Amino acid sequence: MGWRLWVCGAVALLLTWAGAQPIAAAPPSSTEWPIVDEMGKKLEDQSVPPQERFQIILTLGEWTGPQVRPPLVAVLKDPLPALRAAAAQALGWPGNVEAVPALRERVEAPGEESAVKAAAVGSLGRIGDRSVRPVVVAATQAPEASIREAALWGVALGPLADPADRTQYLIKLAQDRAANAQLRVDAVQSLANVKEEGVVAALARIIETEPPVTVALPPGQLTTEQLMPLRRAQALDVAGWAAAALGHLDARTEIPLLLKSAEAPSDFFLRQMSLRPLVFWKVPEAFPVFVRRLEDPLPENRVLALMGLAILDDQKAMDPVQARLSDESPDVRAKAVEAVAWLGGQTVRPQLEALQQKESNAAVLRALETALGQLAR
Repeated sequence: MGWRLWVCGAVALLLTWAGAQPIAAAPPSSTEWPIVDEMGKKLEDQSVPPQERFQIILTLGEWTGPQVRPPLVAVLKDPLPALRAAAAQALGWPGNVEAVPALRERVEAPGEESAVKAAAVGSLGRIGDRSVRPVVVAATQAPEASIREAALWGVALGPLADPADRTQYLIKLAQDRAANAQLRVDAVQSLANVKEEGVVAALARIIETEPPVTVALPPGQLTTEQLMPLRRAQALDVAGWAAAALGHLDARTEIPLLLKSAEAPSDFFLRQMSLRPLVFWKVPEAFPVFVRRLEDPLPENRVLALMGLAILDDQKAMDPVQARLSDESPDVRAKAVEAVAWLGGQTVRPQLEALQQKESNAAVLRALETALGQLAR
């Protein structure tokens, strides 16, 4: 029973690796050849415990070249799927065309485990032999998410990408909710540089249909430890990066959508990435959104809202902007100083001079000095 539980765990681990790209390896040195030979013999011995053989595959996977290929190829026919999958994964170094037939056989083998097929498809993508691109393309339609994800990486982001159809696979990967979030973000970021028909609509669809991301922001000044999970959530926020891509593509047709997503209740990063283009496009309809975002829990979003209100140059914003002069965030206070000076002109000089006497933060004091200097001209 113990080894069966281990096999299940090993397969799950390999499934999480399917989208990850291995660190570039090098062939073993001549002094390491005897070690590789010894490990190869031990790997082929099915009397060795599966856990030990699995570790040998991981070790061999840190190398490339003809010395490590034969024992790994041999394990592709091992009775244990976890070992077959690990070997398939380990064979995926660029240019390893000699392993392509054996890997293709695993992909096309009837009844082969999904983890093995996913690892083999992923390795075919990394090897980059275009003769098997049709096999990888066919795998993009697989019902199993792990196989589909590995195939989509190969033809959208990997060496098998082709300009003729890359965009359609980038869109498919970006919209596939079963795929690894980091790969989806990578696809979205690539789409941000593609000005082709259908890209803007696909990105908008992601924002409209992606399940909301909920990240609780701790009150007060955030510590480094508190920032780390927020940054991780930001890095994997597919909808947020889709909004950023719309801004990069200057997709002003999606202003109504961005006005809505700029107030997504639980996704601070989506709000931030939606606010940016609204600020830089000087969207008048965004005025009430900017005013409400002055109360955003994230200081960066309050800063963006202040920038937007200053750019719109609407005197109705003066009261809510002035209220931010006492914000708990120095960054927000500094931006509020700039916005108040821009909107109020000479009329706010006494207020800013009084604030200068009370403020202790260096960044805010610099903003005050700059603003008062500009008002003196």
